[in-house]
Amino acid sequence: MGFESRKFIDLIRTATSRWANWEPPTAINVGDYGLINKDTGEFEWEGNLYTTKNSIGIDMTDEALRPVETEGEEKYIVKSWGVTAKKVDTAAEAEVPGIVNVALKVQFQFSGKKRAAALVMYKPRYITLPKDERITKLLKSKHNVFEGKYVVTEVICCAAYVMYMSSNIPETFSVSLQATGPIVPVVNAGGAASFTWSSEISHGTYREGSESTAKYMPLYRLKKPRPSFWRLLGERGEEQIDHSIEKWEDVDPPWNTLDEEGEEEEICDVVRSHV
Repeated sequence: MGFESRKFIDLIRTATSRWANWEPPTAINVGDYGLINKDTGEFEWEGNLYTTKNSIGIDMTDEALRPVETEGEEKYIVKSWGVTAKKVDTAAEAEVPGIVNVALKVQFQFSGKKRAAALVMYKPRYITLPKDERITKLLKSKHNVFEGKYVVTEVICCAAYVMYMSSNIPETFSVSLQATGPIVPVVNAGGAASFTWSSEISHGTYREGSESTAKYMPLYRLKKPRPSFWRLLGERGEEQIDHSIEKWEDVDPPWNTLDEEGEEEEICDVVRSHV
């Protein structure tokens, strides 16, 4: 299937307004800017706000401007239409070091009426762009660089992940994460535990990651300033518009409605003739 990644990304984006990273071991960082590849759905990196030089005296190393990282809950699960999480179990840390225990177990039911997707993240952490007006000033000062580009304002990283996209067949899909060693929140790597995914795959597309030294980034949010942000003050007249980061818009996909194979559906122009 030529557009497999695009189909999965589109299903996840529709469900959560966030974009899936088809290659979670590949870093996508807060402050990255670029575009979305229309054929694959993947983010095309062009640069990062924190490494872009500016001439207006904004110090992007200022602690108040650095990305904010917070710990999430035990797991984060995204599922598209046509998927039900029938069972979700989490387990506490094993009392005896070195004992293998099930850290997470999820069972999904896929209706089979159409392709559907699910994403499971273990020990997620949220990294977000601070809502500081100096960042909007930076973009405005280099409009020739940033205009028309999308900015990564949030990244969800995790210690282990599973991606699954079903076929058009009703099925039950179960996946469990086994951990050996102490289970601690992921900070700079995958934590101290050793993880292994176990699953039963029958018909769909399956991807996973559980390396203890990795920092996976399966999900991110893209935003863009409103079109009026780039207009000169004189072109806006007397109108006062709030262009703070909170008012930035979500990014729409650069493709039309996708069919079950991830290809764009044809849009037919209906011409009415009058007799």
